[in-house]
Amino acid sequence: MPKKSFIFLFFIVVKVLAQEPIQLKTKDSISLKLAKLEIDVSIVGNFARTTYDMQFYNGLDRTLEGELEFPLGEGQAVSHFAMEVNGTLRNAVVVEKELARVAFESTVRQNIDPAFLEKTEGNNYKARVYPILPKKYKRIVLSFEQELATFDQNHIYELPLGLKDSLDFFSIKIEVYKSQDMPKVINSIYKNFFFKEKNGFFLADTQLVNHKPKNPVVIEIPSFNNSSSLMTYRDYFHITDKIKTKSRLKPKPKRITLLWDASYSQKSRKLKSELEVLGAYLEYLRDVEIEFISFSNSILERTIVRIKNGDWEQLKNTIEKITYDGGTSFNVLGRHSKSDEILLFSDGLSNLGNFPKIYKKAVYTINSSISANHELLESIATASGGSYVNMVNMPYKEAVKALKSETFQYLGVVSNKAVFELYPKTRTNVHENFSVSGRFRKNTELELLFGYQGKITERVKVPIQKSQNNQLVRRLWAKQKLNYLNLDKKENKEHIISHGKEYHLITDYTSMLILDRIEDYVRYRIEPPNELKGEYKDLIGNLEEEEAEKSEALKFRKESLLDEYRVVQDWYNTNYPIKKTKSPKKDSSVHSTLPRSVNNPNDSNLSGETRPLTNNTISTRNTVTVDSTRGIVSGTVLDADSRPLPGVNVIVKGSDNGTTTDFDGNFLINAESEDELTFSYIGFKPASFVISETNRISIVLEESSQALEEVVVTSMGIQRERKAVGYSISTVVSESLQGNVAGIQITQNSGDISSKNAVKQSGNSSITGENGPLYVVDGVPVMGNPIQELKPEDINGIQVLKAMHAIVLYGNRASNGVVIITTKNGSEVKQEKIEELNRRISDKIELKSWNPETPYIQILEQQESIELAYKKYLDIRNDYSNSPSFYLDVSDFFDQRGSTDYAITILTNLMEVELNNHELLKALAYKLEYFEEYELASIVYEKVLELRPEEPQSYRDLALVYEQLGKIKESFDLLYLLYEGQLLVKDEDERFNGIEQIAYIELSRLVNKYSKRLKLRKEIKNKFKEIPVDIRIVIDWNHNDTDIDLWVIDPTKEKAYYKNNLTKIGGRISEDMTEGYGPEEFMLKNANKGEYRILADYYSDNIQKISGPTILKVSIFTDYGKSNEKKKIKILRLDKEEDELEVGSIKY
Repeated sequence: MPKKSFIFLFFIVVKVLAQEPIQLKTKDSISLKLAKLEIDVSIVGNFARTTYDMQFYNGLDRTLEGELEFPLGEGQAVSHFAMEVNGTLRNAVVVEKELARVAFESTVRQNIDPAFLEKTEGNNYKARVYPILPKKYKRIVLSFEQELATFDQNHIYELPLGLKDSLDFFSIKIEVYKSQDMPKVINSIYKNFFFKEKNGFFLADTQLVNHKPKNPVVIEIPSFNNSSSLMTYRDYFHITDKIKTKSRLKPKPKRITLLWDASYSQKSRKLKSELEVLGAYLEYLRDVEIEFISFSNSILERTIVRIKNGDWEQLKNTIEKITYDGGTSFNVLGRHSKSDEILLFSDGLSNLGNFPKIYKKAVYTINSSISANHELLESIATASGGSYVNMVNMPYKEAVKALKSETFQYLGVVSNKAVFELYPKTRTNVHENFSVSGRFRKNTELELLFGYQGKITERVKVPIQKSQNNQLVRRLWAKQKLNYLNLDKKENKEHIISHGKEYHLITDYTSMLILDRIEDYVRYRIEPPNELKGEYKDLIGNLEEEEAEKSEALKFRKESLLDEYRVVQDWYNTNYPIKKTKSPKKDSSVHSTLPRSVNNPNDSNLSGETRPLTNNTISTRNTVTVDSTRGIVSGTVLDADSRPLPGVNVIVKGSDNGTTTDFDGNFLINAESEDELTFSYIGFKPASFVISETNRISIVLEESSQALEEVVVTSMGIQRERKAVGYSISTVVSESLQGNVAGIQITQNSGDISSKNAVKQSGNSSITGENGPLYVVDGVPVMGNPIQELKPEDINGIQVLKAMHAIVLYGNRASNGVVIITTKNGSEVKQEKIEELNRRISDKIELKSWNPETPYIQILEQQESIELAYKKYLDIRNDYSNSPSFYLDVSDFFDQRGSTDYAITILTNLMEVELNNHELLKALAYKLEYFEEYELASIVYEKVLELRPEEPQSYRDLALVYEQLGKIKESFDLLYLLYEGQLLVKDEDERFNGIEQIAYIELSRLVNKYSKRLKLRKEIKNKFKEIPVDIRIVIDWNHNDTDIDLWVIDPTKEKAYYKNNLTKIGGRISEDMTEGYGPEEFMLKNANKGEYRILADYYSDNIQKISGPTILKVSIFTDYGKSNEKKKIKILRLDKEEDELEVGSIKY
């Protein structure tokens, strides 16, 4: 069960580009603020590095996890990320994105300080920071690099500032190097902010307190040198050439295809500026035919408009009336071979399909948004012979000129053996500034080639010789190479990863990571920053044994999968209900005295021998080895209702020979005549049996009267059944203290004068010692360990608070957690103290449920027609634009009224609300499956797999939707990865054990249904026997670290769920998925007539998700795997933890 981490998420959006101010957006701007900001800018030539040193203050009484989101402009890239850890600034290291995310999320679960920065879509970035402690500052340092634009012989640098709140401290420092003339501050409100010469460079700086920086700072750096500029570092070189492009008008096109992006992300485009440029161009063309296509997730409008004498008023009116809603699907555009050229007005943030390769015609891409995929827009334009018109930093006249003119391009170099790894390698559009980077073996002269439409019109010779070393050159070369590799990202993925790690570049496949402990760097084999490298090398050298154990454990897990698949087949081949058999009458009063332990596949003893098993041990992956030369006894263990008991410990008394029963209660063990077998199982009385002449026995275990359910008692006195799997608050009553608090074991002294009562907590040594938790008895903290003095029969209940939540109540003295004990006597005489503590726990720790109130639906219901309701939705959308629930609810509203097109368009906004949020994407894909939009669903699931390749659910989800599209081979390949256990290595913590069984069932159906199309070898096909069943129900959900349980109540009123995973009529529940996503499955081979009620128990959620409430997908099958199979999908929104949410029923 996931721990409840009480995390309040906030957003900070920093827009760091020309003409755009910094904007801070938080959910609680009063209590959470940017308190200090120091900006340091270093400019060398036309290259600038800007560093933001920020300190955020958490004014709340709870720990926060932060998300820092910011877009960067064309040519800008993050170069440095650091966070304060234990009072010291720690630099991030570049790590493969998948590994960085796994390490981050794992350490967050341990309540340890990590930070994680990744590139999302386009040139957008997201940083995740944890924790920001109550009433404390968190320092974060972020740097980005850029090459400066040049206008009229001047480099221009702009520092956007537009904060709404005052800062406690604010400073700016700008240093300019390698400038012959004094830079000028051309826009600033600071009186004393001007440049002064300092030892070979120019400096401008200022410091202020209690200041609100709200106006941008713009500086101009003279650049009169018209020749090429060369910098070198070792064997690297970088050339910046000022090219005087000769404008050459292109022939006027007669027919143009105008593609207008009307998706949600374009609602804030600079429409007026775009229309001014388009109008000027059309007026210049005078007479032209326009094929106008507006699109979002689908084609919205397609029309032909004929422009005569430059009159484009009709087209302008059409564009001005466009509604911006839905995701972006470039693949709906198709090819337009009849057009002379194509104009694409878009931010390039395609999330529902890629742009078709229509490069036979020139494509001009026009964008006015900072948050854009500049790289894609430049690539589309350059490859087709068009131009990228970036109106964020291109003046109006230059933008119009770019549309009128042929594109001037760099075409390559004259072959030179002294030069290698030269970038760019492909044609590149050239504006006023152009740069080329490479490596050289000796001094030489490089001849650069330029021209139009692939024809050389200009040659520029540049001498290359070693100059004063500048380390910046190596980084500029690395970025140029990355641009080249990005032209085919998927093909070059591994190369991009290795290149990013070597040159400290954040890419689509690498991220920046900060970890707190050296042990975590060692665990994930991540080389730490310089200050930790020595310790890291010492620790990493001692891991050979651990690596061997990991390898052996992984091998064991893979081999055990075959046992799990046999368990499924054994269940399927068993006839239910099982006939009741009488057990031999034997003395069942013998109690095992073996110690409690758990069979862990990570243990070093993995030789395949049967290890001695102990009381309360359950193994679902038990491999039994017996000696055929000795006596063999087999048997079955049942409960009083003749249901098989899996995981019962069977021991030959007085020996270390033991085993456990399998899923069907069966066992096999070496034993001889007169040997005594003992049987033990948690919740049941131990039993024994003396072997006589028979070698086949049947045992019935009786339930123990002491086997009580664990109970959680809230401050309101409401009780609820709980699973003992590790909550942040675990509570038990006195009769069931032992073994029923997650991770807690209580031992009573044995009568030996030296022994003591003790509490043991998983992950710690016995906590009777010095490093133990804080104890609170009857509402009052006490010194020492009261367990030593208390008798178990005197204890009424125990609560265990994990460290992070305990600190909220009691500060650092609770850093090892809190054990809260209520005695029977205290429940009466100290009732007020106990109630006061309960109130504090409820107020400070218990997560408040998400508020499901939806006033917007009430507003929509008041509208008189669907069209008016849609218009009203657009009117109120800005008020709820950051709430995923809004789009889900409104989509349902239109679906319920038969307006599927509106419903799907509104739903696809989830792709644009928050870039690369996999939980939102899963919710969207579920709904698209419901609408049978399988093509769109597959695009979304492909994105989820790209984002979360470490999670087996990503492969399974995509495989299932591939089948719906007829991609049977692709579906088989993905499921087969799970079947073979190839993904187990990604799930080192075994969070998703059991999903392989479900994939096996789905693969068996796929193989037998499509055997002719798959054309599998006989030995592979034979692995998958048919498993047709009358009823199959599967639930999946979109949230990580969330536990939802599937319950099915059959016509006999028996409930199948995680504690009763095999019903009398043969209903089978799959393994309990407590760590998130599911799936959980119910199957019944032969269904009794009647109603089968389907319920979901929303058990726990570890955080209040920014991606909205949990979305549950319920797939209901009848006659699964048969020719008459029927399937129905239901999508439900779960707003809060609640019991017995009925989600549907089957009448069979």
